[in-house]
Amino acid sequence: MNGAAREPSSPLGLHRVVEPAGVLPQAARRLDPDAPLREDEVRVDVEHLNLDAASYRQLHEAHGGDGEAVREAVCRIVRERGKMHNPVTGSGGMLIGTVAETGPRSPLGLKPGDRVASLVSLTLTPLTLTDGLRDWDGLSERAPARGHAVLFGRSIAAALPADLPDELSLAVLDVCGAPALTTRTVADHTARTGVPPTVAVLGAAGKSGSLALAAARRAGAGRLVGVVPDAAEEAALTRSRLADTVVRADARDAVALAERLAECGGPVDITVVCTDVPGCEHAAILATRDGGTVIFFSMATSFPAAALGAEGLRADVTMLIGNGYQPGHARQALDLVRTDPGVRGLFDRRLRREGASEGASAVSRSAEHRSAVPPAPAPLAHRPTASTGKLGLDPQLVARARELAVRAGRPVVDIARSHTTVAVERAALRLAGLSGADAEGIPWVNRLVDAVRDQVGLEHGVALPVWHALRTGAGRDLTDLAARATARDVSFRLPEGAEATAAVRTARRAMAGGLGVIDGRRRERERLVSQGGGARGPLVYLIVATGDIHEDIRQAAAAARGGADVIAVIRSTGQSLLDYVPHGATREGYAGTYATQENFRLMRAALDEVSAELGRYVRLTNYASGLCMPEIAVLAGFERLDMMLNDSMYGILFRDINPVRTFVDQRFSRQLHARAGIVINTGEDNYLTTADAVQAAHTVTASQLLNEYFGKEAGLSDAQLGLGHAFEIDPDLPDSFRMELSHALLARELFPDAPLKWMPPTRHMTGDVFRGYLLNGFFNLAGALTRQDILLVGMMTEAVVTPFLSDRDLALQNVRYVREAAGALEEDFRPAPGGMIARRADHVLHEAVDLLERICDRGLLDAIAAGTFGGMRRPVDGGRGRDGVAERAPGYRNPAIELLENPADFDREREGEDQP
Repeated sequence: MNGAAREPSSPLGLHRVVEPAGVLPQAARRLDPDAPLREDEVRVDVEHLNLDAASYRQLHEAHGGDGEAVREAVCRIVRERGKMHNPVTGSGGMLIGTVAETGPRSPLGLKPGDRVASLVSLTLTPLTLTDGLRDWDGLSERAPARGHAVLFGRSIAAALPADLPDELSLAVLDVCGAPALTTRTVADHTARTGVPPTVAVLGAAGKSGSLALAAARRAGAGRLVGVVPDAAEEAALTRSRLADTVVRADARDAVALAERLAECGGPVDITVVCTDVPGCEHAAILATRDGGTVIFFSMATSFPAAALGAEGLRADVTMLIGNGYQPGHARQALDLVRTDPGVRGLFDRRLRREGASEGASAVSRSAEHRSAVPPAPAPLAHRPTASTGKLGLDPQLVARARELAVRAGRPVVDIARSHTTVAVERAALRLAGLSGADAEGIPWVNRLVDAVRDQVGLEHGVALPVWHALRTGAGRDLTDLAARATARDVSFRLPEGAEATAAVRTARRAMAGGLGVIDGRRRERERLVSQGGGARGPLVYLIVATGDIHEDIRQAAAAARGGADVIAVIRSTGQSLLDYVPHGATREGYAGTYATQENFRLMRAALDEVSAELGRYVRLTNYASGLCMPEIAVLAGFERLDMMLNDSMYGILFRDINPVRTFVDQRFSRQLHARAGIVINTGEDNYLTTADAVQAAHTVTASQLLNEYFGKEAGLSDAQLGLGHAFEIDPDLPDSFRMELSHALLARELFPDAPLKWMPPTRHMTGDVFRGYLLNGFFNLAGALTRQDILLVGMMTEAVVTPFLSDRDLALQNVRYVREAAGALEEDFRPAPGGMIARRADHVLHEAVDLLERICDRGLLDAIAAGTFGGMRRPVDGGRGRDGVAERAPGYRNPAIELLENPADFDREREGEDQP
C-alpha cells in the first residue's frame, strides 16, 4: 500500500476495536486484524505463538490433554476474537515473526525483514491465522503458526538475538517483565530500609521464577528461597544454585508453606509469585512479613482473593500486579539467560521436555495427517550437532566454552559487587560534579574521599556522609566541602533513617545530572557518525604519543588527513600507577601524554574540526585502566571519547595492580562505558609480548571469553566489545601465516558481532625496516581476510625509534594498498575443511576449554596468581592499590551504580520525581 494513502490511527489501537466500542484493545471482545495497515502500524508475518503458562494449562486441562482439541480451541478463539485472548484466564502469550510491512510513521524502529518477538500480550494484538496451526500438536505452549499480526504505535517488540536459539529467546521474552520488576522491588526495599531483602519465589524452577531469582541476586538481595512443587523441580533448582534454600511445598497450601518457611528463617521481605496454577494468593501473603511486598507475576492470580485474603489475615503487605513492561526488561532477561548458567540450565531443561513431548506426539499422529502435512522441524536444541562457519567449529564446544567462562567469572563479579574502592567513590563524586584540584595539584575528589575514609571508612560509600554533611550546612557545595574537609573543618558521620534517605535522594539527583551529560554526549556522537557516514572496511587505528597535548593534536590531525579513522593518545608511562587523575592540559610526559579531562577536551575539539573538514567522523581513544580506571571512564563519557582501552588483566599482569582492586574498578568503569556508548578495547594482545604466540594462543581465547562475560554482565553490548588479539607468531616458523589466519578467524567466528581489535607485530620486529614493512603488509592482509574491525597501524620502525610523521605516512600507505587491493576478498577466503587452518583453530579452542575448566576448579584469582596469563604471577593479596579496597557493609549506597543498574530510576530522576 502507498504510505501516503494510509489513514491516521490511534497509537493505542482503538481503530482496531470492533466491539464493544470505546474500550482499549485488551478489553475488546473482538479486534479487526485484516483492515489496511495504518501509518504508525507494523505488520508481522507470524512464525510461532507462545501461549502463556496459565492459558495453556487451562486449555490443556479443559480438554483432558487432547492436543487436537487444544489446537482447535486456540484457532476458534483467534477466529472469533481476532486475537489470542483466553476467555477463562484472560491471558494470551506472545509471538515471534518477521516484519513484513511498516507504516511511514511507526515509532518502533523496525524495518521489513527484521525478525522480532512481540513484547505485548496477544490479548491486545490483532491476529489472523492462515494455517489452522497444522504443525502444532497442542501439547506444548509453543505453537508453529502462519498468519499475520499487527503492532500499534504503542506496542513493544524486540529484535531476536542472533546468539540464542529462537525457542529459547521466545521463552525468555515471554516472561521478561518478571526479572525487571523483581530488580526494581529489591532495589526499592534496600533504598527504603538500608538492608538487603530476603526473597522467596513461588514456582522458582519455571521460566519467570528462575529469572526472578537471578535478578534478585544481582540486585543485591539477601537470602533467596525457591519454592517448587515436586522432587524433580527441587533437584533441578538445587543444581542451578540460584536459591540459597530450596523448599518443596504446594504453593496452594498456605499453612504448610508458612510452616516450611518458618523452618528456614521465617517469612521473607519480598515474595514473587510465578506459578501457573490458581489458588496461591493466601500462601504468598502468609509467606511475607509485615511491611513486605508480594509481586503477583502469574496470570492465574485472583486479585479479589489476594485483596480480601490480605484483609482477612490482617497482613500489612504491599501487593503489586506484575507489569510485563519495564524499561530495559528484554535486554536484562536475555543477559541473564546468557550469563547465568543456572538460569540457562533450567530453560534448556524445560525446552528439552517440550521437545520430547513434541517428538512423542509426532509418532502418534494419524497416517492421513502425516501424509498431508510435512512434519515440523525439530527444535534447534535437538538437531544433530553441525559444524558452523568457515572453520567448522563444534557449536556445542563453543557453548561449553562460554558456559565455563561464566562459571569462572561469576565469583569475581560477586567480589566486585560486594566491594568498593577509593576510585569507585571518586568517580561517583565526579559524576555529581566535583572537579578541579587544590593548589598542590591534588584533585578535590581525592581530598574528599580520603577525608571520609579517615573518619567513617568507605564501607557504606561516600554518598551518605558527604550529602548528609552538605544538607547540614558543612559546605556550600562539593568543592567547598572538599576544601573544608582538607582543612579538617568537617566531621563526617553516617546518617540513619530519614536523614539517610534524604542524603541519598540528593546524591542521586546530583549523579543523575552527570549521567545526563554522558547521555547527551552519546547522542552527539550518534548524530555526528550518522552525518559523516560509516568507515568502509576496518577502522584504521593510529597512535600518537609525544607527551605534549598540543603536539599530539598536530600529529593527530595529520594522521586523520592521511586516512586514520581512530586516533589513540598513548598515556604517559607510569600514569596507570598514579592513584589520582592529573588536572589540566599537560605538555610533559614520558613516551605518552597524561590522560586528563582537559587533554580529552582539547583533542576531541581538534578532531571534530578535522572531521568536519574531511566529511567523516574521526574517533578518539585513550586508556581507562590503572588505579583510576572508573574516574577516567567518567571523564571519557563527559568529553565524548569513542573507545577506551579497558582491561583489568592488563593492569594486574603488566602493572602489578592488586587483582581485587582492579576487578572492582573494572566493573564500574564498564557500566559507565556501556552508558556512554564507548567501545572498550581489551588487552589480550599483550599476553603475546611476554609469552609464545603459538603455545599461549589458547590463553588469548580464554581471556576473550572471560572479557565477553565481564563486559556483558556490566551492560556492554556485542558492538562495544573490542576484544584484542595480535599478529605475534614468530615469522621464521613454518606455516606462521597460516597459523595467524587460523587464530584471527577463530576470534572472528567466536565473536561474530564484536568489533575485534587486531594488533600488529611488535615482538619479532628486529629493526630491519624492510622486513618490518613486509610483515605489516601480511598483518594487514590477515585482517582483510578475517574481517577484523579495528586495525592498529603497524610501524616498520617499531623497536627502532618513536615513529616520525613520514613513518606513519608510509604505514598508512601500506594499509590503504592492502585494503583497496583485497576489497571483499574475505568473501572468497574459505579454508579447506579439515585443513591445517581449521585443525589449528579447533586445537586452540579445545585448549581454551581445558584451561577454563582448570580455572573453574581452582578459581580465576588463583589462576592469575599461578601465572596462567602472559606468564606473570600476581597473587590476590599483592600488588598496588590493595589498601584502597573496602568490603561493602549492609546499607552501602552508591547512587551512581544504582542508577546505572536500574535505568527506570534514572528516568524518574530526570523527570524530577522524588526517589528514596
